[in-house]
Order: sequence, then C-alpha cells, then structure tokens
Amino acid sequence: MSKHFHAIPVRDLGRTHSLATLQPAYNIGSNDSAVHLLTDFRARRPPALNSDMSVSEARLWMKMADTAFKLVENGVNECVGVITIADINGELPLSLANRRGVLPGEIRVRDIMTPLSSLPAIHYQDLCRASVGDLVSTFRSVHEEYLLVVDDDQNNAGEQYLRGIVSASQLVEQLHIPIDLEHRASSFSEIVNVVQGNF
Repeated sequence: MSKHFHAIPVRDLGRTHSLATLQPAYNIGSNDSAVHLLTDFRARRPPALNSDMSVSEARLWMKMADTAFKLVENGVNECVGVITIADINGELPLSLANRRGVLPGEIRVRDIMTPLSSLPAIHYQDLCRASVGDLVSTFRSVHEEYLLVVDDDQNNAGEQYLRGIVSASQLVEQLHIPIDLEHRASSFSEIVNVVQGNF
C-alpha cells in the first residue's frame, strides 16, 4: 500500500522581519543542583582539536566555532587535554617559540594545552549531590577555570570515562554576578557579600 505525501504550505515572508524571542534563561541560585552547569558529553560531544594541529590553525577553528575551550585528542582519538582561546591568544605560544628557537607556526596544540592529568576531576554522582554553592567553593579551592567530570563505565567494571566538564566562566554567567575565585571565602553568601562590597 502506497502512502500519499502532501506538500507543506509555503508562506510569503514579505512582511516578516523579526526573529523569535529567546525564552528567559533558567535562573540558577546557590541552592540549585550543580548538575545544571555540566556540559554533558553524553548529550552532546564537543568537536575536538588534534594535538598535532598548529596553534594558528587551532585559533581559526576556535574562532569559527565561537567557543572558549576545546578538547584535544591525539592520533588515536584519545582525549589528552583541554585548550582554551586564552591559551591560544596568550603569550605562551610566542614565548615557547622563542625559547625553542623556532617559528611560532611550529608550535602545536599539544605544546600549550592543559593535559587532562593536570586538571581537577570530580565524580558525576558527587556533582549530582552538590549544590551550585558547593561548586563555587570547589572552584575557589582548586583555582582552576575548568572541572572535569568523570563517571563509571558500565561496560568495564572499575573503569571511568570523561562524562563532561564544568566551566567557572559559565557559572559566573549563570549567576549574573562576578565571583573572585582568588578570595578565600567559605560560603556562597560570603562570596556574594564580598563581590557586592558588603564584607
């Protein structure tokens, strides 16, 4: 039995000039679950840069993707690090080229990336149990821009995999307040008071 298909009506957009209004962003507070801030690679795996890619080529890819960070993979597709737009645009590529006596174009992503082993990691279950305030305290204690999130591999007992990443800058953006990650504060309310000048 054949099925009949029908064309969708096409409309004239001659008088339409506006775009849809964005839905208001979900307001996250200090008592909300920290898992709201996870970039979950199970839901959407971000494209990665190859560790052998030149820094200049990586800069172009990151600019086109309009992203603050990318994962870095080696030649056998193993995730080996994280690189940020600040790493690429900062002084490190030039200073490294000067120290090595090579042209800046010879500096590779692997030379300036942050290896996964150098970044702090938390377990997904701990993140699910934590509040946003707990997450702020964690960022304050580790003094890093990113937290890796690992989870148990259900197919390989005792093994873990990289589930996602949490960004301090995204946390600041969601909270709509500046957070001084260098100030030693023990509670979220204290951090809020500090940045608002009430402490």
